[in-house]
Amino acid sequence: MKSSVYLITMGVALLWLVGGIDGAVKEPSIKNAIQGVDTTLAFHISALQGVGPTLATQFTFAPFNPPLPDHIWMEAGKGEIRFFHFDKPLSEADAKLIFIGEGIKGKFCASDQPEGGKTGFVHFHSLKAPAGEKLGHGGHPGDQGYWLRHVAVGEFDMMGMHFQPGIAMNFMPTPPPQC
Repeated sequence: MKSSVYLITMGVALLWLVGGIDGAVKEPSIKNAIQGVDTTLAFHISALQGVGPTLATQFTFAPFNPPLPDHIWMEAGKGEIRFFHFDKPLSEADAKLIFIGEGIKGKFCASDQPEGGKTGFVHFHSLKAPAGEKLGHGGHPGDQGYWLRHVAVGEFDMMGMHFQPGIAMNFMPTPPPQC
């Protein structure tokens, strides 16, 4: 039972990332599956397997330098991105999806942080890691990058924190400077 709920949740999340649930899949749809209309676990598995290759062609955007080996990114237009965040680099066969998310292009300034972080955009990632730093978390005042919102897809511990399904308000917050 727990695995079928997980698969349905993942299916809904994947459809959300590519533009919505309604009309995204021919009948019987994931929307109907959630309502319990004529569905089986086998159907969910085959539907999600079909969605995978379609999504793979869209998640080719590389917004950061250096790239993050445990993420894949999709440019969503109008300065927005969508992403999948895995528990380890994608080059490892047993990498598991732990977050889905979205980003809004902006500057590392308090005035650019969407709604002051109240909606989950608490992590800023610079387009290019500052000199001498390995990654681009945070940055210098005014650096260009993306404000990211992470949504945990399950319950797990990472970086000394406990995450439950939903918006991760505590995912590596990067308090912005006043610019």
